[in-house]
Amino acid sequence: MSTRVLVVDNEFMIGLDVSQRLASAGYEVVGLASSVRKALRLEPTCDVAVLDVNLDGETSEPVARKLRESGKPFIVLTGYSPDNLASSYNHATILTKPHCLDDVLAAVRACIGDDPPQTRNHPQ
Repeated sequence: MSTRVLVVDNEFMIGLDVSQRLASAGYEVVGLASSVRKALRLEPTCDVAVLDVNLDGETSEPVARKLRESGKPFIVLTGYSPDNLASSYNHATILTKPHCLDDVLAAVRACIGDDPPQTRNHPQ
């Protein structure tokens, strides 16, 4: 069974790029949420999440808190300085935007202690 990843980003193209990179690496992307409401609805289906901080006037803090309460790791993608983030994001891997998709993939692997998964189309 593949690790299930939730991607939360209000910028559709960024979320799509992250989702496609994770899927091509063998992860199951359970959804791309652009709001806190949708992310909280999808949270029970994921093992790990990639969160943007700013979601069009709201922050992903409620999602970060829920993930933490559920014992699920998450990565934060943000244009903000890590020093200016709320405590909900403490102890998460923080990647600043613009980000490199390989860094996002490496961060997901590291936070779940995963060896690189086999890709679906190109077994090694």
